[in-house]
Amino acid sequence: MNSKPLAERDRFSAGWKMLFSCGDLSVSVPMAILMFFQLYFMTDVAGLRPDYAAWAVMIGRIWDAVNDPWFGIVSDRINSRWGRRRTVLLFGAIPLGIGFALMWQVPAFNPLGLTVYYTLTFIVFNSAFTFVRIGYYSMVPELTSDYDERISINGYLMAYSISGSLGAIIVITLLQEVFADVATLFMVVGIGMGLLVIIPPLIVVRLTRNMLLETITSTLGFKDSINATLSNKPFWRVIGLYAMSWTTASIIAAALVYFANYYLRVPEQATYFVLVAQFSALLFVPLWVWTAKKLDKSRAFIIGSFSWLLILMAISGLGPDQITLAYILAALAGAGIACAYVLPWSMIPDVIEFDQLQTGQRREGSYYAFASFFQKLAAGVAIWSMGQALALANYINPSAADPLPVQPAEVIQAIRLFMGPVPAVLLIIAIIFAWRYPITREKHQGLCEELTAEKKTAE
Repeated sequence: MNSKPLAERDRFSAGWKMLFSCGDLSVSVPMAILMFFQLYFMTDVAGLRPDYAAWAVMIGRIWDAVNDPWFGIVSDRINSRWGRRRTVLLFGAIPLGIGFALMWQVPAFNPLGLTVYYTLTFIVFNSAFTFVRIGYYSMVPELTSDYDERISINGYLMAYSISGSLGAIIVITLLQEVFADVATLFMVVGIGMGLLVIIPPLIVVRLTRNMLLETITSTLGFKDSINATLSNKPFWRVIGLYAMSWTTASIIAAALVYFANYYLRVPEQATYFVLVAQFSALLFVPLWVWTAKKLDKSRAFIIGSFSWLLILMAISGLGPDQITLAYILAALAGAGIACAYVLPWSMIPDVIEFDQLQTGQRREGSYYAFASFFQKLAAGVAIWSMGQALALANYINPSAADPLPVQPAEVIQAIRLFMGPVPAVLLIIAIIFAWRYPITREKHQGLCEELTAEKKTAE
């Protein structure tokens, strides 16, 4: 599409960005289905107790978090004829699809056997998911050093991300009309989406075949690479705001189905609330791209997070009969979701330049891996806490005789807590981190000028 080497240009056509950004579907589609349905699937479809399901999620998340730094550092050190990022995508695509499909089966095991099965399949999926996700996102800082162009590329990526999430929920909603048995529904979704997510990474590999990506292979050892990454103070600010905002999104996604089923008592509309929020988020992406260009990324993030906080508190305070207002607030919540999608991820490339100035090396894989590590660890703890809270409140699993049981008051209280006050606290912490983020547009421009000067001196 554009044969000019990437190293010689900072701007990209809209068509190229759209085609490159389709790779995000292999991240967003499985992530959305997991966020909204993983805990629900294990409790209400597979029949696991909430605490058993929470342990399956938590153990898988711990492994997922632990493998992130290792996979990231390995990807920085790959020396292949396909390029270090393209190699990861090329060999990670098929395992990603297979692992996802296995997670949505309901084998004839006892509760302990099911817990082990879902833990192991989650681990298999997460390993492939980590490799593909890090490889793909690590390409972005290698494409351009332009501050605003990075915002634009991430805007395209996140538009695909939200569209993928939206599309996945639409498919599930439509298939509900075809498959009356919920277990069959999720089995078909798992296999179909598993096949789908194999394709985008291969498109990206093909698209970038003749392009000169940045190939400064890291020479730091594993320990030195970890120390260098974790000593980057601006990166810690990004980690804090990213982990807290995405943990908020994870909690709300997991709690939303329970909120619709057992508090609002409209289980048939649960996916519609998701669709409204995700479609609204898609519409708000250009707003945050524009805001970040007019202001700095951190200030735009603070505005978005504070407004999101207020809306979530309003949702948790809804009465069980206020369905129309629930839809309105779900639409407004889309602005906060879009903010969490676009802005934190666009800050990571900036801290990579900061690191390059300190170490003389580019280690995109390490930074994206550690960002993913802390986000997954925080989200895993949050979802585990939610599962344990439901179990302690004596959550009643649905049965054939009672597919929508009336939950105890303690369960309803826990669900509402995870829809409002808990996310609000997380967003306050995220805002504090964003307030202290030091890399403005002007400071980033200075970093790039210093790096250019050093390069010319070395030549």
